[in-house]
Amino acid sequence: MSRTRIVKGTYTKVSEKGHSMYSNENIVTSASNVVTEDGTENGLFLGSPKSPPKTSNKIYDVVMFVAGTTDPTNIAGLKHEANTTYWQNKENPANFWAKLKELGPQFQNLYIEGQFFSWSGDNDTKERNHAAERLMELLSRVYRFKDNQEVSLHLIGHSHGGNVINQFTELITNKEMIAKSEFLKSRKVTKFPEHWKIKSITYLSTPFFQKKHQLNHGKLHQNCKIINVHNEYDLTQQLIANFSLLNLEGLLQSFSKDKFELGIKTLKNVNKDAIMTYMKSWIWQDIENKAKKAWKEMANAALGMNLITQELINYINSIKIKNSSLQNEKTSFVNLLKQFQQWTFDVYKNYATFPKKSDKSIFVSNLNLTQGLRVVNILFAITSGPKDSYLLSLLANVFAESRGITDSIDQTGWNPKRQTKALSILDVPIFDKDPYHSRNKRSKFGDFLKGTQSAVQSNNLEDLLMRLFSQFINPEDFSFLTKVIDWGIEPFVFGKLDTEVTTLRKNLKIYSEYVTKYNADLVAEKDKAIVELDKKPGSIVYLAKTAHSLSHTQLWTDVEKGLKEAFSSPKSARYKPT
Repeated sequence: MSRTRIVKGTYTKVSEKGHSMYSNENIVTSASNVVTEDGTENGLFLGSPKSPPKTSNKIYDVVMFVAGTTDPTNIAGLKHEANTTYWQNKENPANFWAKLKELGPQFQNLYIEGQFFSWSGDNDTKERNHAAERLMELLSRVYRFKDNQEVSLHLIGHSHGGNVINQFTELITNKEMIAKSEFLKSRKVTKFPEHWKIKSITYLSTPFFQKKHQLNHGKLHQNCKIINVHNEYDLTQQLIANFSLLNLEGLLQSFSKDKFELGIKTLKNVNKDAIMTYMKSWIWQDIENKAKKAWKEMANAALGMNLITQELINYINSIKIKNSSLQNEKTSFVNLLKQFQQWTFDVYKNYATFPKKSDKSIFVSNLNLTQGLRVVNILFAITSGPKDSYLLSLLANVFAESRGITDSIDQTGWNPKRQTKALSILDVPIFDKDPYHSRNKRSKFGDFLKGTQSAVQSNNLEDLLMRLFSQFINPEDFSFLTKVIDWGIEPFVFGKLDTEVTTLRKNLKIYSEYVTKYNADLVAEKDKAIVELDKKPGSIVYLAKTAHSLSHTQLWTDVEKGLKEAFSSPKSARYKPT
């Protein structure tokens, strides 16, 4: 609403006890001749704008969105991955943001904000703490002219956005914490408005910690409504978020899947049937043509492994590790990879040119198996189970608490009851809205989740990693490898090579047993051909990303109802539904 007043004569305003003007934007004074400002006693004072005094009994409702991240590890490595576009899915006009915005005209004093706030979204404690400071500064700046008004805040957070909100509740009640914040100090934010209260918090797939980011009730309205939306198939909320990582922004930026793409594509395109057909064929069964095809496929396999190994070495070398013992392990691991890469290069040269004379013994000898298997057997050394696996133990050290890239490990869950205490919770389960629910894998997923959570609780990270990796591997692939050893290698090897082959077979057998044991058969048969993992119901990527994101894709009916009940503003009499 705007107002223009035109006076043809002289306009005089006299105030006996003072005159104040406040504006959320600019105050412009313009004159054809002279503008005169005169302070009789103390002259003129130009300073920072102040908030207007409370002028009415109105209560203003402010809704603020706090994004998390669709990707639990912020794989893009972007500084503000959790931003406003997060809620505004253009492919779905009825997205969460759009439907909530429709509530604006229905209430007299309702402000819905979601265009300003952003943060990295990283699974990082420091980033979440800083995001809470940013949230406080943003609200103080955008609504500074309502400092003295009664304001009901309604905070909506997805994923770790909910933990940012929890950290925000701690920050705004702690004057010492505010004073220590260099960020808030630089923005001249010294306190939280006295008359502002948090009237509702909507948690969307938030992983609730047992120790950090606890909900502080000091600035909660006495009737604060807690709305909790959760998906039973959400792996991030119930497992992955247990691990609060150090800031991975630079680490993830240096990782490029495209760099691995050529090697992966080359390896995937290897025709395994051509190799097996040659190995099973007798000399009179068109053996030479079959041999040429097998030679070509083996060269491609070696080339693919070489390309992947080179990029892996480059990537690992780009990782900066402060822990000295872990740095030594990194150096040792890279040296092993270099030995492995040299072997793949030598094998590639052996198969790149088809010889004048060929037979299966030459085909096998070209593998330089003693050279290669010595490295492979070190990498995949395993005595009895995951706990004594070289590779799994190395990775467990990387993810161990306060050792590698993990700041802390806490047990997260979907229920905020421990933090909300006596506050009532509007529980909104949405597992039946997940397409994965129609695959009838609920029981299998439950067993898988229980096993992984048990591994975390017992601090057995090797077992956890084995369980996760087993979901990416088809147990039959190990069977294929053992068949290659049985039919194509063991009959032709002796001495030291035979020892290495025997060791390899033993290692693969143990891994195969665990893959068979831990593979939970989470993907339905009709979905197995889907290539994009985030669109493949039941894959680890789908469960960690897509199932985790479901809660913020639409404004759920129960959430809308709960928010409407929490608003302090009266309904607008002029609103007419279209």
